[in-house]
Amino acid sequence: MISSTDFRTFRTLEWPKKYFLKLCFTSIILFFIFAPNRPAHYVYLLLAVACWGVQGDRVPISWKRFLKIGIPLVLFPILMWRYFPPLWNEVVYWQLGTRVHLVDLDNFFRSIPGNDGWMFRVIQTPWLTDYFRWIYANGFTLPVLIPVFRSFLAKDSLKMIRYSLSAHVLQFILIFPFYLTIHVNEVWYVLGQPDGMARNLSVADAAVVVVNCFPSMHTSVAFAMLLLAWREKDKLFRWVWTFFCLSIIYSTLYLEIHWVTDVIAGIFLALAAVKLGDWIISVISLKRKTLVQGNHNSHHKNSPYVHSFRPIKEID
Repeated sequence: MISSTDFRTFRTLEWPKKYFLKLCFTSIILFFIFAPNRPAHYVYLLLAVACWGVQGDRVPISWKRFLKIGIPLVLFPILMWRYFPPLWNEVVYWQLGTRVHLVDLDNFFRSIPGNDGWMFRVIQTPWLTDYFRWIYANGFTLPVLIPVFRSFLAKDSLKMIRYSLSAHVLQFILIFPFYLTIHVNEVWYVLGQPDGMARNLSVADAAVVVVNCFPSMHTSVAFAMLLLAWREKDKLFRWVWTFFCLSIIYSTLYLEIHWVTDVIAGIFLALAAVKLGDWIISVISLKRKTLVQGNHNSHHKNSPYVHSFRPIKEID
């Protein structure tokens, strides 16, 4: 029989195991508060807050079984952002060299009242500008990387696939025809204003950086991740990610990067990407389920090829 002392010892040993992740995230938050150069650690703070309640979304599966697919899925977006940007730059240079744009919308977008997003810059302060610069600089990768890593901690491979698929994987495919045929430059460049990101671009660099604005992919990625975040059980993560993703969308207007029409188009692109991702996953899941059921039935009847090659005769 287990004594009360043994029971208390057991509970003492279980407590660190149960709250291990929260202890780690608490350490990250304390490090952010007391460490110098705090802006450099914003990513770790955001990661700690986003993953605080991950245990509520955890799938009851062993780590040994999950890691076989979890490790490749968590490495995919990391490797993608390690090797994809140079490839994308080559595409942009090719795009500029071919001059294949069918329409130039700079003057049209400029003529639309309020399309430059002036109302989003009524209040401007140095700290607000610094905040939105950090948000925009990280707003293309963090909205995806952190939910993927959070889903890894939750041992949910399906969510990892859904986040990656609904973000850059499908959106690059959906958005490229727009970038190839529609020429739209960033707002500050068209209006002759200083660069909101203070990038000190040369004329040659600006010719590459300020193109491909319609639709806004910062907006489409952020809004798609916001929609998927609201499928999570953790309320803290839902609201933190809502604030973060909306900040990304707002930053594109505050910093005079995108036109309002770019943002609206980006929202519709996000909706299309999420719906398409859901459809692809449902189709694959259905085919996999059918295949598993077929294999089970074949194994049960001890004839694995009977349904594939020989029709079953109906009994009169």
